[in-house]
Amino acid sequence: MKISAARVSRFRLPLVAALATAHGEIRARDGVLFEVETRSGLRGFGEAMPLRGFGLESQRAADAALQEIARALLGHDVRDLRGALACCHATAPHAPSARAAADCALHDLAARSQGVSVARLLAGDRPLRAWLRVGALVGDREPAEVASRARALVARGYDTLKVKIGTDLDRDVARIAALRSAVPRALHLRLDANGAFAESDALRALDACARFDPAFVEQPIAARDVASWSRLRALSPVAIAADEAVRDRSSARALLDRGAVDRLVLKPAAVGGLAVAFEIAAYARACGVGVVVTSFLDSAIGRAAALHLAAAIDDGDAAAGLATGSLLACDLAELPDAPRIALPAGAGLGVAPDCVARARCAVGASIEMAA
Repeated sequence: MKISAARVSRFRLPLVAALATAHGEIRARDGVLFEVETRSGLRGFGEAMPLRGFGLESQRAADAALQEIARALLGHDVRDLRGALACCHATAPHAPSARAAADCALHDLAARSQGVSVARLLAGDRPLRAWLRVGALVGDREPAEVASRARALVARGYDTLKVKIGTDLDRDVARIAALRSAVPRALHLRLDANGAFAESDALRALDACARFDPAFVEQPIAARDVASWSRLRALSPVAIAADEAVRDRSSARALLDRGAVDRLVLKPAAVGGLAVAFEIAAYARACGVGVVVTSFLDSAIGRAAALHLAAAIDDGDAAAGLATGSLLACDLAELPDAPRIALPAGAGLGVAPDCVARARCAVGASIEMAA
């Protein structure tokens, strides 16, 4: 069963409202849809949506890399997944976002060919989580808006909320205080600094946030050197998690081997794909460090891939950060935002781009290749 065709298509997904982060304001998400197909009509999908601050290639570079990967994969046997993934890495070693798109499409296609879900393909014989708790992003808002948004999310059943911090510490504290006063204390609060603080300032920020009892603070510092993380963790009054600092196997292992973090926030789209992400999660688990799978402000294709990864990881009942679909004004497919999400039914991802939505979000014509 060989890959007979591949397609590369650019798209844009505007956000309902601009989202402020330490890396700048996001108004739309630009991406590249990657599709592989067999002569029997089986198809697999993935996407590359590089996000500023993660050290990934540009969208243009991802587009070019996926075209090269598409040519390299034509004629490759779907049953040799490991060989196909090795081919992707050899073709685009410096384009992790493109490799993640190809990795997802190949897992989708391979799972469909075997009549199983991507989660089952990843997990093998290990148990899967059929349902996952999901956390929601409150976003960057004024304190009164934060409180109102938090109350609405809790009323819908969310027990885990995330707030972006790092633009102004006094304003951050006011926003977190407003949230904590508006919702039950039992709510799990996560804070995400996106690397906003220098190491010298991070401890003051963590001290200021500690009284609000966050479960952890994501990426408090931008530094990639493990020594900075180790020093900060030793002094921090709250748990800290690495996000942007987890770029691949080696960066994750360096943090874990030094005991420099309390959690890993894992985005398959940022580390080169599902296979690498699953390996990182297994190593973290062996080190006694929890993993939280989150989205990349992805389309439904990327969120479905992250959902399958979270279901395949044996990490208790950690809430996955996947309720970001409602931030998008349009999407490539349907995938619900809810406090609990079930794995999509059917083989593969269980999700495929809708033709009408795909046309509405398209930017330019698709590039098609055939064996």
